[in-house]
Amino acid sequence: LESIADKAGFKAPKGQAVPFGVMTTSVKGEGVDAAVKALQEALDSGSADIAKLAEAARATVEKCSVPKKVLEDLLAGLPEGTDRVAVRSSANSEDLEGVSGAGLHDSVLGVDPKDKAALERAVLKVWSSMFTLRAVQSRHAAGMPLFKGVAMGVLVQPMVSLEGRAYAFIAFSKHVVEQDTTSVYVEMCVGLGETLASADQPGTPYRLVVKKEAPNGVKLLSLASFSYGLQDAAGGPVAVRVDYSKEK
Repeated sequence: LESIADKAGFKAPKGQAVPFGVMTTSVKGEGVDAAVKALQEALDSGSADIAKLAEAARATVEKCSVPKKVLEDLLAGLPEGTDRVAVRSSANSEDLEGVSGAGLHDSVLGVDPKDKAALERAVLKVWSSMFTLRAVQSRHAAGMPLFKGVAMGVLVQPMVSLEGRAYAFIAFSKHVVEQDTTSVYVEMCVGLGETLASADQPGTPYRLVVKKEAPNGVKLLSLASFSYGLQDAAGGPVAVRVDYSKEK
């Protein structure tokens, strides 16, 4: 995104990334192995304990540690003056052909990067979201591994605050409903993107299609109906009621 922004002339928050390999080398040990084994057996047998064992696997991951050097490098690489960051998930088991992965994993917003303990907890929470109930059931249904070969990268970016005028969107490189490769399909909401990415908020986003070629015609498919939008604030994002009469 930073590279595209430089070429296109718009701004994007300068972020840092924790590669897949850091989780692979940090989340290990007898406790992790036992938790994963128990969860795998429950999935294979259709046990009623799947949710409880998935939560136990998350708790086990969150007892692990993030290397001190990784935390130090994250802070050093952020723009000067950054006081709040978004710690976002990016797994190698999502956005694949035939497997979407949208909304399966967690992100943590409004983290103080200067508080190393808070930053470590946020990274561990993102890693542990590899074992949310929705994520493990999705991988199992798709015939994918529960843990072996699956890893979570982490993106750490400054929070974006536009004085109550923030919008977020998810764009697809083709109009997926019409199978139109000449258009980009966009879903957009008022406020921060967690409303879209979490997939757990009642309501619907703005939906529109934009032609890739000039003059880049825009077709609005539907209006948004989310009652609340997330706005950045000290101490973490807050839900603010959306007044659509003021939207243009």
